Amino acid sequence: MSNLTGHKRSFGRKMTTWLASLLAVTLIIGISPWHSVASASTTTKTSTAETVTGLQFESTVTPVHVIVDGSSVQMKVLASIKGETNLRDVTGAATWTSSNPSAVTVENGWVKGAGKGTSEITVKYQGFTLKKTVVSEFMYDKLIVRNADSGQEVEASMTTMLGAKHKWKVFASDKSSNTENDVTAEALWSTADSNIVDVDKGVLDIKSAGTTKITVKHKGITKTIEVKVEYAYDELKLSPNKLIEFQYGGAEYALTATTEKKGSTAEDVTLKATWSSSDSNIVQVKDGKVKPINVGTATVTVTYLGRSKSVTAVVRPSHHAIRITPDEDQHVMLGDTKGIKLELFAQKDLATPDNVTTSAEWRSDNVMAVTVENGVVQAKAAGTAKITASYNGLSKSVNVTVYPKIEKLEWTDAKENAKEPFKQELYVEDVKPLPKVQGITFGGDKVDLSNVVTYMSSNPAVFEVEDDKMKALSSGDAQLLVTSNGLALSTDVKVLRKALMLSTDKTEMSIVTGREVALPKTTVIFTNGEELDVTQDIKWEASNTNLLIRDGKMKGLVPSRVTLNGTYSNVKISIKITIEQEVVRFVIEPNPVYVNINKSKSFKVTGVYRDGKKATLTSRIDWKVENDSIASLRGSSVKGLALGSTKIIGEYQGNQLVIPVHVKPRLLKLETNASSSLKMTVGQTADWKVNAIYDTGEVVDVTSQVKYVPSSSKVKVERGKVTAVTKGSASVKFTFDGKSVSMRVSVK
Repeated sequence: MSNLTGHKRSFGRKMTTWLASLLAVTLIIGISPWHSVASASTTTKTSTAETVTGLQFESTVTPVHVIVDGSSVQMKVLASIKGETNLRDVTGAATWTSSNPSAVTVENGWVKGAGKGTSEITVKYQGFTLKKTVVSEFMYDKLIVRNADSGQEVEASMTTMLGAKHKWKVFASDKSSNTENDVTAEALWSTADSNIVDVDKGVLDIKSAGTTKITVKHKGITKTIEVKVEYAYDELKLSPNKLIEFQYGGAEYALTATTEKKGSTAEDVTLKATWSSSDSNIVQVKDGKVKPINVGTATVTVTYLGRSKSVTAVVRPSHHAIRITPDEDQHVMLGDTKGIKLELFAQKDLATPDNVTTSAEWRSDNVMAVTVENGVVQAKAAGTAKITASYNGLSKSVNVTVYPKIEKLEWTDAKENAKEPFKQELYVEDVKPLPKVQGITFGGDKVDLSNVVTYMSSNPAVFEVEDDKMKALSSGDAQLLVTSNGLALSTDVKVLRKALMLSTDKTEMSIVTGREVALPKTTVIFTNGEELDVTQDIKWEASNTNLLIRDGKMKGLVPSRVTLNGTYSNVKISIKITIEQEVVRFVIEPNPVYVNINKSKSFKVTGVYRDGKKATLTSRIDWKVENDSIASLRGSSVKGLALGSTKIIGEYQGNQLVIPVHVKPRLLKLETNASSSLKMTVGQTADWKVNAIYDTGEVVDVTSQVKYVPSSSKVKVERGKVTAVTKGSASVKFTFDGKSVSMRVSVK
């Protein structure tokens, strides 16, 4: 203790020396000729119109001394202003810089020691520059860390053990005055790794094995000590070190923790160690005693001076299983007199389950809506609650929904102000979910009651209700009846035969605007193969309003393309309808059609509408050949099959179109009865004749049909005759059915 006291007295003398120095600086500043200016509370800025004639420091002391991490010292600078008697303090308006900021920092004339060293402070103002030296020194020579109890200095490196307690103090030493001062509280303490050792004002908190460094700083001086932490023992043992098994409600179990170190006897640390459970809802532990709480598994861990040991604990139920009856969600309406009665059964081993309803713990998670006691459920208000029964660590739950009092029932999917009443349609063998029912409360609220009402079929032979579904059995009509607490609701149910497909002879149709036509004849084919004309029973709809459907007929309103959709039972059909203006005239080219055997020829039909517009209609018309042994038809092309005549017949907009077709042999060439050249005298007349040679071998006199043209007026040509007019040469060309032949005439 005498040494510590001496340190404190020495440190006091060191502080006195520094205070004396600072006091001397203050006195010098106080007796300087600029004292009155230095005492000014504010710094005045010089106007740009004023002229600065000089600049000087307020104090003549040089160098200025500061202490590292000590208080700041202000250096003031004064300016001489032209026309003014007194100097002006311009410290705040001037620009200050330090040549060595690591030793001395400066801001608005305030200088502060940042580290040991010397710096030249420069101040500039209105073109004038001043400089002054500032020396920064440590207040103390070094820091000494001592053990708080023994006073012995702590070495730069030390080894300790987990569980050890250490308290240090730090002293600031000044060798010149042989003084020390306790600065433990003022110094800054830090650790390189707080997971190993933490420190607070010299008190060490040893947490885990490892190596770290403790650093203490004061007035710019730093002291670092390396601390190595080792385990206090070699091994931590837990006994028994195996699975701990409990049965729900069983007694607690005691564990023992011991430490072992080479060369030493084992130490029982059960009461010294820290015990924990990974899940205190399963097991709890204190001083090594483990207590079962609930069914499940948890890990019990013991920790002592940096080492841990764990063991698993399992709490098993006293019974294998429990069952709540009924176990499906329950639905009840307020005022329902039958209520809900739940029972709980528990099975142990393979024995017959025991009814433990009255022994179990029953609870409701929403007592505002539902209460429960010994399995008896009481509905209190509209809402939902989960009812849970617990017995010997096992639990089972069931949901209960309470519905408010209802004044009226209605179908949920029924549309308000609908033209037709709500009804159901099914097909034989179909299964369909029951329609939802909602109730209207006194306050006008709508509540889904689908789970609480009773459904029934008026004719189970047509359809039956089973497992919240309607199953169609045979075609016919029946009703679905719904009842609940004296309220009733019903809807018609129609069961239809299931169809396979719809068939029609027209997949496309053309109709004239303003003209009514019958709907296309349509047949339904059922799954058993039976067919039935359902043209008038089909629900027909047009894809847009350009086609009007009524009374079994349709009427085109605006020229356009419309799809006519038909629905019957479970099948649909679509027919493309073209609505167009009336055609007032048809132009057929060629008419009639001439064609050779095994040759084809195309024809074209053009329609002229009432407004004068034209359109090619050939492909829109269904054509047929009157005698298909004479000719065949493919699209708009006619092919000759045998010699003879027939007709192509088509209908469009109620108009019948007939095109004659003549099949004739193919013409090979033309021949004249005269030689290739006639020799005649002027005035002489000669006869000529032209024959057509066909591919059938037939020769036909076509003199009366050929066209003839003389090449000059030297001859006069009449049908069957040629007369020489003047001397010279000429030719006569004969043309028939695409073929031609020439006859030369020489006149002398």
